[in-house]
Amino acid sequence: MPKKIAFSVIYVTDEDPKYKSIELNTHAPTVKGWQTSKNCEYPQEIVLQLEKRCTLDKIQILAHQYLIPSKIELFSSNEDTNMISDVTNINWEYLGYITLSDNQSTGFKSRELKSANVPKCLVSFIKLKLHKNHNNSYNINNQVSLIAINILGTEIEKRRPSNSDCNILERLQLILSDPEYSSPYDDLAFEMYVDTDVVKIIKDMEIKKHMAVLNERFEYARKLKQAMESLREAGEKLGKYDLEKKHAIEMEDYERARHKKNQMDEYRAYVYQHLAIEQLLEDNGICSKNDECNDEHYASRPLMSPTSLKIPDKRCPSPNSANLQQGQVSPHHLPRHYQSPKTGSPGTGSPTSIQSRGSFRRRNKSAGAIVKSTFEQYEEKPLPALRHSQTNEFLRECQLDYDPKQTSKLTEREKKQAALPIVVFGADLVEKFYSKHYLDKEEGLNRLKEELLSYDNSRMHTANKTARAAIFLLHRSLRDKVFSVYSLANEVIRLFFVQYVPGRVSPAEVSRSVDKLLPELLTKSGDTSSRIHHMAVHTILTMADCSNVRELHIIPVHLSRPVNSSTHPRLALSRAEMVEQLIINHGISSDKQSGLTCRTLSEFGSSGLHHPAEAVRKVAERILVLVYKVNPRLVRKQLPPDDDITRRNLLYRQLFHEFDKIDIQRKKEMLERNRVIQNAISTNLECISPEPNHNIKNGINKCQSSSNIPHLATNNCDQNEVLTGSNKNYTLTKSISGSNIGVNGQKKSENENSTSSASGISSPSNNSQKEDEEKHCLFCQQSEASILNVSNSMNSHYWRSCPMLVRCKACSQVVEVSALTEHLLMECEQREQYTQCSQCTEAVKLDEYECHSDKCAELTEGCNRCPLCHANIEDEENSWKNHLMGEKPCIKNNRVKNLQKQVKIKT
Repeated sequence: MPKKIAFSVIYVTDEDPKYKSIELNTHAPTVKGWQTSKNCEYPQEIVLQLEKRCTLDKIQILAHQYLIPSKIELFSSNEDTNMISDVTNINWEYLGYITLSDNQSTGFKSRELKSANVPKCLVSFIKLKLHKNHNNSYNINNQVSLIAINILGTEIEKRRPSNSDCNILERLQLILSDPEYSSPYDDLAFEMYVDTDVVKIIKDMEIKKHMAVLNERFEYARKLKQAMESLREAGEKLGKYDLEKKHAIEMEDYERARHKKNQMDEYRAYVYQHLAIEQLLEDNGICSKNDECNDEHYASRPLMSPTSLKIPDKRCPSPNSANLQQGQVSPHHLPRHYQSPKTGSPGTGSPTSIQSRGSFRRRNKSAGAIVKSTFEQYEEKPLPALRHSQTNEFLRECQLDYDPKQTSKLTEREKKQAALPIVVFGADLVEKFYSKHYLDKEEGLNRLKEELLSYDNSRMHTANKTARAAIFLLHRSLRDKVFSVYSLANEVIRLFFVQYVPGRVSPAEVSRSVDKLLPELLTKSGDTSSRIHHMAVHTILTMADCSNVRELHIIPVHLSRPVNSSTHPRLALSRAEMVEQLIINHGISSDKQSGLTCRTLSEFGSSGLHHPAEAVRKVAERILVLVYKVNPRLVRKQLPPDDDITRRNLLYRQLFHEFDKIDIQRKKEMLERNRVIQNAISTNLECISPEPNHNIKNGINKCQSSSNIPHLATNNCDQNEVLTGSNKNYTLTKSISGSNIGVNGQKKSENENSTSSASGISSPSNNSQKEDEEKHCLFCQQSEASILNVSNSMNSHYWRSCPMLVRCKACSQVVEVSALTEHLLMECEQREQYTQCSQCTEAVKLDEYECHSDKCAELTEGCNRCPLCHANIEDEENSWKNHLMGEKPCIKNNRVKNLQKQVKIKT
């Protein structure tokens, strides 16, 4: 049988002082392995001297997770170990080579174990030649490393047994020398992850198991096999705790190291006692108890988690302490001699029926076909009504065995479900969440809260891993029926997103966390209990306000989905109220992925209007009113046409009445701002005319371009013609300024107040300003000094030069470019000849509507349409100014072209 062959490293070409080659001589979970120095030369060589000459069968190599050699060549030599003084004089025989993966597929988090079967040969020395490393971002110094090497072979020199045991040992040797049999406990995967002391015990048990089979002690062999399996599981846990202890020592966290050491000692003692290791090893000779046939042996009982063990008291234990320790084991795994058949139910109060029992337990299934009450099939727990009983034995037993705060033990299924939280937070904390007692759950939530608040980057587990484990536990707590647990879970969730997530958790993990919790919170938001409902709504809105969650747009997208008539009224109402609150807090967005666009919200509000619950319809109506203030066209597109038939419906009548109020208010604001424009353009004759003609009085020149300046007298018209619709211009919100131009076109003195039309466009605050303060154009914000260089007056600039204004071709009135469409539809003298296109929202002549519809492009959501070049303009601040006066101005804006051709006026 191939077995592990001990060796020692006698030569290496290079090594790091912190990772020496002697690390390869031992196998344990805490070994660091050998590593080359930084920027070493290749190839690197390692020479191993075997403890005994053997027939080589297999070589196992455990590589580093990112310091990985690309190829390893294997050599062997069968020279006498006593004759070799210099390694360079050894003659080597080439065996072959193995290649190692670059480990990119695992993210450099796993180690590759390579097992190579080699041609059988006699060896006493083995050489490994390591070639250049695989390049990756972690290996910046081009190093290679090996964590462990294992040599499996068959020994040549055999021990001669004594005459007494010759027959048995010869048969054992035949089994061990069988080439087709290999022990799983000589494998490197076993030795590197199991505690070293446990490894020795298991290997001794394996030999004793073979001996027991040869001696036909089959019950003893069965117990050894079960004990070896349990020991392997316990050894892996002990190896893990040993690694954590070593990590704590490196971090100089000696308090944690001491705690881990005590935890290992207690768990090791518990395992050895639980599995009766000393009895099974038979160090003092054959033990007759090992051959007794028990249906349920100690080894078949599941081992407890180290965190669930009670720390033994240093004082002398009382006689009842042993019973208490045994009471922690599940009743299913107790030996039969610990159990006694039931003779009565707890309700009888008979002390004789329970005197011999040390802990409550289930019915023995092999008790026979005696039919009893269904209630007796449950566990016989002490009833509160019997605590005042006169039976002292019963009370003593209750106090001994029943602890109302005892944490329930996890089942195998629960351990698999909570595998990640157990790794991150420990089994003790996770068992609190799975307990049936609400006090334990509250304690678990408080401990989880402390873990999240005290987290730092020095922890063993990453922030993403900790977040995923915490969300699993919080999701479980959200479904709890006890309000105090549910309320505390909501509090920890809010703390998680507000304090723990920012700067730590990746967006992908935040998205996963929200997707995990949001469906449960939405369900709770429709609960009949008002406090549960309000708590869930508050938690959802708090999550939505968190910047890391808000960037992902997950919550608004979930909430703004249209509701059906079959949606439960409470759930639909809570969703509608949360959407309304999101609009108030975040506003309506133009981002299509945000879930708060005008189109999405109008569709949600329209679906809410058809819900049978009146409260839902009211909230939906308020949402539509909020959206109508931003985009009336989209809202009306979702609703029936506004006519007498539709207004017969009370709901639509009230909704359209609110729309009418908004339209009237918008029109009033437009008219108010229009008066300011009209005062700025046409207040008296001289100021309106760009080139005043002193020989013509009571006349207004309607010049179409600068080429008409010499012929102003030929285009006279009545002043009232120009003032038509003077109260219908677009609204103004910018600061107003004027010029000190007199009626005769001459400048007044600086100390005189202006009495011309320019003073009519001054804001009230301008009257108190100093005259020497620089003034600007009301619309394009050009300074007055630069305007007077190319125009005779500010009014001349408004009439024909300002790039933000345009003259209506139908009525010759000067209006803002952004308000030209509204002017043509609502204010212009020829407005009856125009209609609004439903696709692009522009004003189109009736006789040209059919031709326009063929080439019309639909308006993009969240944009405005330029009436000059028909381009889409984003609905943002200064967007019109950037379009008309920016680096690439509107190609159809003639005023920009004329402004570039104007020359300075000589005075």
